[in-house]
Amino acid sequence: MAVSVLVSEPVKGNHLPRLYDERHLSPLLKKRLALRQLKQIHAKLLRGGLNQDVVLVTKMVGACAVSGAMDYAYLLFRGTQHPDLVLCNAMLKGYTQNGFMKEALHFYVHVLEGGFFFPDQYTLPYVFKACAALLAVTAGRAVHAMSVKSGLAGDAFVGNSLVDFYAKCGDVDSALCAFCRIEEPNPISWNILIGSFVSSGDMVSARKLFDEMPERDVASWNTMLSGYAKAGDLVEARRVFEQMPERNLVSWNAMIAAYAQNGKGEHALMVFSQMVGSSVSPGVATMLTVMSIVSNMSNSDNVNWVVDLAARSEFANSVSILTAIVNLHAKFGRIDDAYRVFSGIHDKDTVCYNAMIGGFTQNQEPSRALELFRRMQSEAIEPDAMTMVSVLSACAQLGALGLGEWVHNYVERNGIPMDVYLGTALVDMYARCGDVDSSWRVFIKMPQRDVATWNAMIRGLAMHGHGNGALQLFLQMEIEGYSPNYITFVALLSACSHEGLVSHGFSIFNSMKAKYGIMPGIEHYGCMVDLLGRAKHLAEAREFIEKMPIEPDSAIWAALLSACRFHQNLELAKEATEKLIALNPSHDGNYVLLSNIYAKAGKWEDVARMRESMRSQGVRKTPGCSAVEIGDSVYEFTAGDRSHPQWAEIYAKWNELAKQLKPMGYSPDTGTVLRGILDEEEKEQALYRHSEKLAVSFALITTKPGTPIRIVKNLRICVDCHRAFELISLLLGREITIRDRNRFHHFREGHCSCRGYW
Repeated sequence: MAVSVLVSEPVKGNHLPRLYDERHLSPLLKKRLALRQLKQIHAKLLRGGLNQDVVLVTKMVGACAVSGAMDYAYLLFRGTQHPDLVLCNAMLKGYTQNGFMKEALHFYVHVLEGGFFFPDQYTLPYVFKACAALLAVTAGRAVHAMSVKSGLAGDAFVGNSLVDFYAKCGDVDSALCAFCRIEEPNPISWNILIGSFVSSGDMVSARKLFDEMPERDVASWNTMLSGYAKAGDLVEARRVFEQMPERNLVSWNAMIAAYAQNGKGEHALMVFSQMVGSSVSPGVATMLTVMSIVSNMSNSDNVNWVVDLAARSEFANSVSILTAIVNLHAKFGRIDDAYRVFSGIHDKDTVCYNAMIGGFTQNQEPSRALELFRRMQSEAIEPDAMTMVSVLSACAQLGALGLGEWVHNYVERNGIPMDVYLGTALVDMYARCGDVDSSWRVFIKMPQRDVATWNAMIRGLAMHGHGNGALQLFLQMEIEGYSPNYITFVALLSACSHEGLVSHGFSIFNSMKAKYGIMPGIEHYGCMVDLLGRAKHLAEAREFIEKMPIEPDSAIWAALLSACRFHQNLELAKEATEKLIALNPSHDGNYVLLSNIYAKAGKWEDVARMRESMRSQGVRKTPGCSAVEIGDSVYEFTAGDRSHPQWAEIYAKWNELAKQLKPMGYSPDTGTVLRGILDEEEKEQALYRHSEKLAVSFALITTKPGTPIRIVKNLRICVDCHRAFELISLLLGREITIRDRNRFHHFREGHCSCRGYW
């Protein structure tokens, strides 16, 4: 709002009529004004000769405080020849309201030493507030001494601020002494002192004071309720809540938060339900807390109820509430509902975009996450570290190393702080995109790490076949004082499995509970079954499963079935498959793996039976899909894909390669191809159309010789493709990295990092 004219009547003489001008200025100066507008008003005062009018200058200082323009307020103060106490207090108020605590304290010292005024009961509370914020105990004690000498310490207003100062500085004894000096303590005085005991964890003293209070208000009850909640004493917290003569929004929020913070989500929702039926309406903070509680639950039963309540509330269009709803839907896999809500938000901010991008990555929709990130950039909304963590996760899911490197460079170019979360996301991205060397470089450069960082690097080394390196890094982790957690041991046991370190794996597994107090979970048992299976100890693996103290899940039996496939143990494979189908009858991989085992053994009747079982159960085989990153784009191929504009060149390239590979010993593994394809040439062509072969062929015709090729496949790589890629890496001198459903395969000079086991 521009201030162009302050008076509309002719002015006689050199000065504006004070009453007339003050009547027009006062309402204006109560508004939040831009600095330009404040200067315009000041100019009017100067032209009207009112720049020394202390009353008007004080109002101007107040307006500057409201607008956060305290530097300009100080210029006004300095330009006043005869400031009074009210003006000085206005300056102190402005500094403390705007968080300029050091400036407030310096100003107080300046004006006191300058002899401008002697403090009154309105001055000292601002000074004590500044001392409390700065934890300036020595300065606060000096001001306290002055207040005692001047007789102001007994004033309730001054005394309350003094009690609050000592309480915030952690000196409860001095707070109590200051309280005792107040001539007529009011409920605020009692509440501050009770709060000081609550903050120090002394609920016994807090309760004693509470019981002695001559008059309690709702704030008194809320302080006790919050204190018991903080102490984890939910029984007393609930007792206080039930005894309250009246409850306000803070009371309900405190009780809900008490249960939530102590892992009692169901109880928190019961209190919230009770609140909905009361006369107190939930606030924004209430709804955010409740939605956080619901998102941390294992089921989505309460999602619709909470979302409907938020939609009917007075803050239904609040960006923070709508963002929380986006998070809630995404948490439970309702990604389309999340995007519908997101699309309806008008003033989207960084937090809002973070929620939706994070939702896409959590629900394994990385392409949509990256698309939304590009839209975020086009709308000139600044990403932060949390945005980049989600974007890096999307890159990791896609195996899009080039895009991940671009994100890394973007972070550095734009000065986005490299905190431990972002650094860990980079370590994980590089590892999951097949570039474990870059992952290691980021790791060693990180100034700060946490357990998640170490876990990401250990897991990265393990998945790339560097098991011994992962175990060495674990030793370094302990030397540097980091304690391993549940996830650490999953990574370590996986490393032992990849290296075939059976005895070492058992040593780590047994140390979990004995040395680290961590109870092994289903993932750890799965790693042990995989470890035994890889080492051809199938009978021991079966016995290990039998002795498990927890019920084996599908991952356990899948690990055993994989070992049976590799070692061609048909009987154990049949048992594992039966267990898997009983646990998850709709999962196609269980049927396909056993079917392939039968096919390899030439048991075509059993193959047909497995195929018929799939049809009768309505199970469809998931089509193979492979993605390859070329330049700034990710290209996807499915088995037998002819949708790409260059499909003819792609097929021709593979046919050419097959002819070159056969003299090197490559013989298409037609044994697992369906028996119904009788012609051997047709069987070979079926193998040639596998998605990973098409992706590699496309990479070969679109990249320069020697360029590494990185492929991400949604299924396990087949034996035929595996053998072919070993030979291609030798024939063309290309490094080929395949990330399949189980692990990484690094093909170099005719060999694979998996050493033939996957």
